[in-house]
Amino acid sequence: MEENNEMTYTQAVTELEQLVAKMQDPQCSIDNLTAYTKRSKELLDICRKKLTQADEQLKQILADLQNPG
Repeated sequence: MEENNEMTYTQAVTELEQLVAKMQDPQCSIDNLTAYTKRSKELLDICRKKLTQADEQLKQILADLQNPG
């Protein structure tokens, strides 16, 4: 598995989708459910961080466009 700081937003979302499918499987054990939930939280944290960074960068770019120089 890649380090969290190297994982892209798309990779995190893809893994989240895979975990959701596993969690919805009637054969999913409680032990696995706990591990999947923990990993899902980690992935959501990665996504949140990436989205926040992108938002800040876009705001800065827009501010620079409005106030050139």
